[in-house]
Amino acid sequence: MKSKSISILHSNVWKLAFCLLSYASTLQAATVPPDRPLAIGELLAIALENNPETSLMWWQAQRASAAVGNARSAFYPKFSLDANIAHGRDFRFTNGPDVNYTILTADVVMQFLVADFGERAANVEATLLALGAAGWQTEWTLQKVMAQVFEKSYATLYAQDTLEAYLLSLEDAKKMLDSATKLNQAGLKPISDVYSSKASLAQIQIDVIQHRSELRIQNAKLATTLGLDVDAVLQLAPIDALDVPQKSLLALIHLSKEQRRDLMAQRAEVAVAMANKKKVDAKYRPKITLNSRGGAEKALSDKRSKGAHYRVSLNLEVPIFTGFEDVYQKRMAYADIKISEEELAQLELEIALEVLTQSNSVEATREMLKFAKENLDNAQAAYDATLEKYNAGKERIAEVSIALRQIVHARVRYSEIHARYLTAIANLAFVTGSLNPSMEGRCINQ
Repeated sequence: MKSKSISILHSNVWKLAFCLLSYASTLQAATVPPDRPLAIGELLAIALENNPETSLMWWQAQRASAAVGNARSAFYPKFSLDANIAHGRDFRFTNGPDVNYTILTADVVMQFLVADFGERAANVEATLLALGAAGWQTEWTLQKVMAQVFEKSYATLYAQDTLEAYLLSLEDAKKMLDSATKLNQAGLKPISDVYSSKASLAQIQIDVIQHRSELRIQNAKLATTLGLDVDAVLQLAPIDALDVPQKSLLALIHLSKEQRRDLMAQRAEVAVAMANKKKVDAKYRPKITLNSRGGAEKALSDKRSKGAHYRVSLNLEVPIFTGFEDVYQKRMAYADIKISEEELAQLELEIALEVLTQSNSVEATREMLKFAKENLDNAQAAYDATLEKYNAGKERIAEVSIALRQIVHARVRYSEIHARYLTAIANLAFVTGSLNPSMEGRCINQ
């Protein structure tokens, strides 16, 4: 029954991966992104297919599965063929001639552990629990890769928005320079206004170059997370905010304790340590072994010389003194249990802190985003009004420059807070363990 439940768990681990990988069926090659904007589902599919972390966890899960079969093999008898050929000469110094002989012997050997009083069963239990832990750890790795994709995607979109903000501000700076030039040519404004406008334009051009470079760097970081070449050019479609349960802090912490795959993996590790303790306890109990051997032998030099034999034995092995090995083995196994339990307690504390941190980040950035939008609208209105008054000869160029810096800062600030808000939502979904189910539901619905 336990084996069946572990198998179901192991199959569910990969349900999400196969679902997301279906997004990649429309791509010509996983290592060459298409020349079009990629949706978040396609980005996740590429990452799960190419990221080395997912392959590493796959092989670790395969190893854990093989360990279960290896442990179960102890319940089966073992057969071997023991064959040999021997040649020799007997020297007779007193009577008779010397004798040469060549003897061929072949035996079938069987060994079977009849009873070990719990060691094999405890070993199978431990490997089954380890397989379950590997399954949870694999799913946690998938979630980590997904969270990295979201984080890098939002960072790339933020870099794009910031660059676009500076490009818009560049157009505003050109308008200011054009107004200053026309007013100066008309004799209404001094040449210093033109120089001041050119200085503002040059500063924004510097910012454009800098943020274009930062966009390339963020693009490379995202490509690396996807397992693509660092110089792969990616186009991103807009990404909506994830749906995160609107609950209190205590409810979110409780949710994380129910859904965090790394927490489930650590709980399984505690169970593995307990099963290993049972295995160590049973290791030094009596063992009953059935041994049998049967075969034939023939002397090649004498066709009439041949025979057969068999032997069956039932052996009892009772450890009496092991040099205190059993004492220390049991102490080590008990210490492993306590270590796993303390690691579990530490992980629960860390998870609670992560949930609190990300929950507060979501709330804070949500409020900040409202004021950032208000600041952007007011800065835009102030710049338009100041530039209009300057064109009418009622404002100084210095005031226009101040209004231009304000709108540049407002645009960049809004893009930054918006990206932080989306990232905080994705991180909250990740730390509560709800990132996987939300994406799985979206995939199934599509």
